[in-house]
Amino acid sequence: MNTPMGFKQRLGAELALLEKARAERAAEETPAQDTPGAVRRVFARPGIRRTVFVGLAAGTLATAVITTSGGPGAQTPPVPTMTVAQVLDAAAVNAAKARDKEPGLHQWLYADYVQCLNDCGHQPVWARYDGAKGATRGKTPGTGDRDVILVTTDNAPRRPGRVGEQPRETREVLSRLPTDPHKLLARVSTDRFFAAGADPNAAPDSQGLHSISADQPPAVTPGAKFARILNILQTAPSIPPQINAALYRALALIPGTELVGTPMRDAAGRPGLTIAFDFHDQGRTREYLFLDPRTYAYRGTRTDWHGEHDFTDSFARLATGIVDHPGQVPGGPAPDPSSIVELEPTFVVPLPDPPGFRKKH
Repeated sequence: MNTPMGFKQRLGAELALLEKARAERAAEETPAQDTPGAVRRVFARPGIRRTVFVGLAAGTLATAVITTSGGPGAQTPPVPTMTVAQVLDAAAVNAAKARDKEPGLHQWLYADYVQCLNDCGHQPVWARYDGAKGATRGKTPGTGDRDVILVTTDNAPRRPGRVGEQPRETREVLSRLPTDPHKLLARVSTDRFFAAGADPNAAPDSQGLHSISADQPPAVTPGAKFARILNILQTAPSIPPQINAALYRALALIPGTELVGTPMRDAAGRPGLTIAFDFHDQGRTREYLFLDPRTYAYRGTRTDWHGEHDFTDSFARLATGIVDHPGQVPGGPAPDPSSIVELEPTFVVPLPDPPGFRKKH
């Protein structure tokens, strides 16, 4: 996949500075015989591709960002082995290589995730691609203490929604986005379909929840744009590979996007590469994107608020896949029919707004 020219120039300049800094540091601190064999082989090969160097550096980021010297408590400043542009470009290259497979209408999208707010919950979920049904694992009267697969039917009236609400609609809207990261960022920032369900700039309530805005304005600030892209990566169950790649490159265009130079763990406790954005708002909001340190694949997100109350909302995706039955995991057998419980259809009746109610903007 070709890298956009402006991004490519920025990446090349950063790589040149990175290689110079690493060479100078290596000459001062690391004897030749202590250099790992894999690193020696990379630098010894003429004409080696820079993407190989980037991948090698990413794999060692978690252990190489901080070095200590002198006496106890003396630390040198963190030394990043990569820049945010390099990490996001590597994530884009990885995303573009994924197999592009659209599910069948009656196939199910499986996701296993951990989410932490006040407490942490671990829950696999299934969503039928046409959006008509969903499923979770749980208990219901009549099954005793035995876990079963609870299948619900959504009979709510169909209308244009938001990203992540309907799997098929979400993928269709995403597939029409431009692959140029500048154009994609402009579209995502102005299209209400991609508005997050909650306003990240609004202070959370006592339960750590943000108020929902029925009609959010376009994302004009860097923080609002960053939040929209993270919302797509978290909620969209099926993203075309080329669009997924453009989303990562669009993140690199947002001023204030940075690479965290100290190890961080996602909601599942996994250390990895972390991209951050500081909103510089009254609530001292800070959002994080977690990536796999080897493959650069999406792992999860986290939002911290430090206002009158401190809250952290963290999400980690453990596994995803396309299956033929609710309750099935990728590569696994179909579940026993006795473990599937169809619940009564849900009916959503919109309530009128109370007198004097004004929607929040």
